[in-house]
Amino acid sequence: MIFSTNPFLLFFVAVTLLYWLVSRRASHRNLLLFAVSLFFYGWWDWRFVGLLLVTGGLDYYVAQRIEDSIDDRGRRRWLWISLASNLGALGFFKYAGFFIDSASVLLTKMGISWSRPMLEIVLPAGISFYTFQALGYAIDVYRKQIRAERDPIRYFAFLTFFPQLVAGPIERASFLMTQFVEPRRVSQALVQQGVWLMAWGFFMKVVIADYLAPLVDLAFGSVAPWRMGVIAGTLAFGGQIYCDFAGYSTIARGVANTMGFELSPNFAQPYLSSSIQEFWRRWHQTLSTWFRDYVYIPLGGDRAGDTRTFFNVVATFTLAGLWHGASWTFVLWGLWHGLALGFYRLWQRFRPAGWKIRIPGLGWLVTMAVVALGWLFFRARSLDQALAMLRGLGVPDGPAWGGSLVTAVAWGLAGVAVVDVFQRRCPWSRVKDWSPMVRGAIQGVLLVLIISRWGKTASSFIYFQF
Repeated sequence: MIFSTNPFLLFFVAVTLLYWLVSRRASHRNLLLFAVSLFFYGWWDWRFVGLLLVTGGLDYYVAQRIEDSIDDRGRRRWLWISLASNLGALGFFKYAGFFIDSASVLLTKMGISWSRPMLEIVLPAGISFYTFQALGYAIDVYRKQIRAERDPIRYFAFLTFFPQLVAGPIERASFLMTQFVEPRRVSQALVQQGVWLMAWGFFMKVVIADYLAPLVDLAFGSVAPWRMGVIAGTLAFGGQIYCDFAGYSTIARGVANTMGFELSPNFAQPYLSSSIQEFWRRWHQTLSTWFRDYVYIPLGGDRAGDTRTFFNVVATFTLAGLWHGASWTFVLWGLWHGLALGFYRLWQRFRPAGWKIRIPGLGWLVTMAVVALGWLFFRARSLDQALAMLRGLGVPDGPAWGGSLVTAVAWGLAGVAVVDVFQRRCPWSRVKDWSPMVRGAIQGVLLVLIISRWGKTASSFIYFQF
C-alpha cells in the first residue's frame, strides 16, 4: 500500500480512529497494530506475509535461546542461526538472479558452456528493511545490550509496525520496542507534530519527487545522451530520490506520532553538507548507523591503523551499495562512496597542520559533485548505460527539447532547496511555538499544492524495490 494513494488515506483514517477508540491497554493496542500491519503488508501480496512471520518468528525464538544459553558457544550457535536465516532469505529473494547472471557472464567469457537456470523470483516488499531490523534485534540480544522479548504480540508489533515496515527507518529494539511496553498517551502536541510531518512528507513526495520523476526518465531514457541532459538528469534524480525517500520517512514519522509513537529521524538536510563525511551523517541515518554498528566496527573500525581503516570503510560502503540492489551499478555506487570517504579521512589525518583552503563553498561544491556522480551510477539501468551517460558529457549539442528539460529540472531543484533551507531554519521545535494561524496557513498552502498534484504522476516509492 503506497502512502500517496487514496486507499492508504482511507486505511490511515480507519486505523487511527480504531487505535484511539480501542482500550488503552498496551496489549490490546499492540494486537490491533499487529493485525493492521499484516493487512498493510499483505495489500501487495499475501503470499509474503508468511515469509515475514516465519523469519521474524525464528528471530523471536532464537533471541530467547541466545539469552537462555549458559555458555558463549551456545549463544554464538544460535546467533549464526539468525544470521543464516535472515541473510539466506535476503540472499535468495534479492540476489540469486544477480549471482547466477554474473556467474553466467564470467563462465561465457572463460569459454565454458553453461545453461543458465531460469528463475522467476518475486522480490518481497521491504525485505531488506525488516530483515535488518530483525537481525539487529538478535545481535543486540547476543551483545547483552537488550533483553529478549517474551511477549510474541509485542515483538511482532515492533517488527511489523506498518508506518516503517517497507522502507524504514530501520529501528533498534532498544528504541522502538520499548514504546510497545507501556500504554501510549496520544497527546495533542504529538498529533500536531505528526500532522506537520505528514504535510511536509506528502509535499516532498507528491509535489517534488513525482514532478521530477518523468524528467529523470526522459533524461536517462535518451538514446543519445548529451552534456546538459546528463547533468540535468543526474541532478534531477538526486532531488527525486531525496524527496521520495525523505518524504516517505517523514510521512512514516508523522503517522507514528498520531498513535503516540516516535520514530528515528532518517534525514537531516544532506544536500547542505560540506564534506562527504557530513553527507553520510545526514543521509539515510538509520542505515548508516546500522552498517557502522554491525559491519564497520566488527571489521575493526578505525582501531587497527590507517590501511585497515581505509579497507573497512570501503568494504562497508561496498556492502551498503549491494544492499540497495542486485546490480553492479549499486556495487560501484557503494565503492565510489567508500573510496571518497576513505580518502577524505586520510586527508583529514595527514594534511599539513594549520593548512586550510579558504574558498567559501568549495567543500560543498566538491561534496555535491562526488554525490552527483554516484547518483549517475545508482540510477543507470546497467553499467553500459552508465558509461554511455559519462561519454555523453563530451557531447555539447542535444535535442531541441533539451532546453525545456533543463528549465523544468531547475524548477524542481529549487523546490528541493526550499525544503532543505526551510526545515533547517524552522524545525518543529521552533514551529510548535508559532501561532496556530501561521502554522495553519503554511499547512494550507502545502495541502493545496499536494491536492493539485495528487494522482497526476503518482509513482511508487523508489526504496520499495530495496
